[in-house]
Formats: sequence, structure tokens, C-alpha cells
Amino acid sequence: MVDKELIRHEVVPPARKVPNNHGEYHWYHSITGKVAIYLMLGVLIAYSVGSGAGFFEVKRISQTQWFKQAATNSQITSYIIRNIYTSVAVKSNSEGQVVSIESERPLWDDESVIQTGFNPADMLTLVSTQTHNPTWLLYYDDKHGFIDTQTQQQVTITDDNKGPGFALKEYYRGFATVGCKEYFVGSIPIVNLSGKLLGAVVTSIGERDALLEIHNQLLNHTLLILVLILGATVVVVNWLVRNLFRPVPRLIQAVSSIADEKTDQVTPFQSQEDEIGELARAIEKLRVAMVERGYLQRMQEMALKMEYMAHHDSLTLLPNRVAYRNSIDGRLVKVKTEGTLFNLLLIDLDNFKPVNDTYGHVVGDELLVESATRLSTLVSSGDTAIRLGGDEFAILQQVNCNQISEAEALANKVLHALNAPFNCSGHTFAISSSIGISCAPQHGQTREDLFAHADLALYTSKNFGRNCFHFYANGMTMNHEAMTVAGNYFDQAPGNARVTTESGQEKIEKP
Repeated sequence: MVDKELIRHEVVPPARKVPNNHGEYHWYHSITGKVAIYLMLGVLIAYSVGSGAGFFEVKRISQTQWFKQAATNSQITSYIIRNIYTSVAVKSNSEGQVVSIESERPLWDDESVIQTGFNPADMLTLVSTQTHNPTWLLYYDDKHGFIDTQTQQQVTITDDNKGPGFALKEYYRGFATVGCKEYFVGSIPIVNLSGKLLGAVVTSIGERDALLEIHNQLLNHTLLILVLILGATVVVVNWLVRNLFRPVPRLIQAVSSIADEKTDQVTPFQSQEDEIGELARAIEKLRVAMVERGYLQRMQEMALKMEYMAHHDSLTLLPNRVAYRNSIDGRLVKVKTEGTLFNLLLIDLDNFKPVNDTYGHVVGDELLVESATRLSTLVSSGDTAIRLGGDEFAILQQVNCNQISEAEALANKVLHALNAPFNCSGHTFAISSSIGISCAPQHGQTREDLFAHADLALYTSKNFGRNCFHFYANGMTMNHEAMTVAGNYFDQAPGNARVTTESGQEKIEKP
């Protein structure tokens, strides 16, 4: 069986592209682009709705105009017929529109021609002259419907749902096919006194194609005007949006500069009396705060650096004499309050001066740095290695159990570490060290006493041939005779021992 853990794959989501700090976006991702798009979409929707409404309104107005013109032409026709045929009568609706013509006889028979002196063609010509459009006089046949009295062609209705025959039997306005052409017409039926349908008089306002062409031209002109207005609106909106949001990239750059700790440039657009101005002033406050923060941080870093320099040696980077005083004073307080014991080891490099005088200060400094490094590796967490000055070092050792044994162990490590050869600038040196040890509190309860007693012990180690360590003992002085007395005292004291070092010399150990 295959372990499922062995075939599990980690799915890493695709990395998203993050815009850089200089505002390099795709135009449609920027605030300006988004606002412009939203505004243009709103304008486009508004104009689309307006255009649609305008289209239907133009169509409605056109059709209304056609109906009015057809009604007017029908009125003109009925007026001319009543003036020619004095025996006819008309019937009107509540709006005063003539809806039918009543005549005893057909207007196209011979008797009517003789009586009026007008034949149908003359009457139609007169009507056409007044309306500027064709006019037809139709007679009705039960079998064939409405027939043109001049051409004997049948007339049909093209846009009527009630049927072609029924439409012309009443007052009608709409499209009709006369011959091979379609016209928008107004038709008034002609009936006898008993109401029987005799025919109809039809007047047109124009051919269908011509009317639709005018209608389409009106729509095209309206659409063109809307497109031009839309284009101008888009340009104006885009210009307004760009000017409105023009400060945004600059403000983004200002914030990015502050984030990069570049605070030398004053934030622009602070004088604007709007939200952009408020944002600019807020960014300026942030910049000023960052400047002050940077100043305080530099002052703090400088203070820390100066404090470090005041408490550390510039060459070896070990704590210096000031740090030594503070540390030993703190340890003496703990001796009194907590009973914590510690040892002071003063360390002096043997034969350092000849090396420094012979090979120069550069080599001498390298020797000091290497010595400090070796001492730093020997101390524990509670210990402190210190450079007091020149070739003199010190170690403040925290005592855990036994002062003497722990001091001896650390002193032996120091002797062994500093006895190893040094390689400085291509030169190899074999030096050693001398150590003096004082224990707190039995060898002193003040900083001065502990140092003086450790210094006496160090002097004793120097007089005993160097490369050894001594504990402080009562009776130690700085003259050779006293050192001899002190040596005899160490030999005779219970538990004292003179120890031979690695170089073959002897040392005295204090119990």
C-alpha cells in the first residue's frame, strides 16, 4: 500500500501581482479609471435609455403627425366635394372630423357630371392640387370590393387587422395599397341616404417609403446628436475625473516615500479645501512625526552608542574600567544583601612591552585583541571579562560553590589560554600572564580594597617568575623582602602549596 503522505502535494496559489510603489497600475485598476468607467457606464446607460425613449417618441410623433395630416387632407377633400357637389351632406364625429359623405347618387356617374360640370378626374385634380398628394375616388362592388374609378384597379389595405374591405367602409387612416405602391391615406366612405355604401374618397400624405425615409433620417439625426453628446460627455467626465483624482498618485508616492524613510519632501496639495486636502495634511502630519521619530531614534542610537563607548574598550570591545567599577559595585551590594560571593582576577600579560616596542603598535594591538578574545571564551554566563588598560585585564567571577577551587580552575584556564602561541601579522609570539586573585568579602568589602589586594597578589606572581597566579594574603607588600616573607608565610601556612607551572616555575596556592 502506498502511503498517502508520500503522494500529497502542496498546492501553491498563484502569486498576485502587486502594484509597485510608484502607482504603475493598469488604467482600469486605478481609482481614476474605475470612477471614469463607472461614470461613463452610468452616462451610457442613461443615454441608452434616453435614446430608446427618443426612438419610440420619434416614432410616435411621426405616426401622430401622419394621422393628423391624413385627417387634414380628408377634411380638405370633403370641403372641396361639398363645394362641387352641392347635394351631398357630411356626417362628423365629436371632434368635428368628417367621417362619411352622404349623396343621393354616385359622384362618378354621368348625371352627377352633367349636374356639376365636373367629372371625377377634375375633382381629384383639384383635391390633389390642394393637398399636394394623390387622391382617388373609389366605387364599391360587393363582389370585388373597392375599385378605382380612374384605373379600375382594386385598392387594398395593408396595415389593418380587421380586413381590407371593412377598413374602407368606415372612416380610416393608415396604409393602403393603390396600384403597386403603398401610401399612408385618409379615407371617407360615401353612402346614399339610406346608408348603403357607394364608395370612398381616399387622399394620401405620401408614399410609405418616402415617409419612412424621412422618419429614418430623423432617427439618424437624433442618434447622431446623442452620440456626439455622449462623446462630449465622456471627454468632459474623463477630464473632470482626471483633474479630481490627479493628486492621488502624488499622495501615494508621498506615503511610499515616508515608508521608505525619505522624509525630506513636503506633502503637496495641503491647501485644497476638500477631502484631498485633508488627506494631504494627514500625510504631512505623518511625515513630520516620522521626521521627529527619526531624530529621536538617531539621538537614542547615539546615546546608546556613547553609553556603549563609555563602558567598553574601543580596541578589544571588552567592558572598560568604568564598566568594571559599576559591575563590582553591584556585586558588592549583592554580597551584603544576598550573600553572593565573587572573585576578582587581575591579569597582566608578560613580556607584552618588548613585543609592542619591537614590532609596533599594530602588532601590539592585534595581540591585545586576540588575548581579549581568548579571555572572552573562558568566562561563564555570570562572569565578566574586562580590559582595565594597557596589557592589564580583569575577570569578575561569580562563585557558585567554592571560591578557592573555582578561582583556581579559572586561573589555570587563563594561564593555559594565554600561554598558547600568538600569530599576529605573520609573527609568532609566545607570551604568558601573571594573575592576582582577591576574594570577596574576606579580602575586602570595598572596590578599592579588593583591587589593591588583587594587585598585591598580581605583584607577587610577577616576583615569583610570572606565568602563575596568587591569592591575596595578609602581609603582602610591594618590596622584594616582603615577597620573600610572604613566600615563607605561604610555605608555613597550613594547606599552602607551591605549584610548578607549565614553564617550570613555581607558584604558591592559598587554601
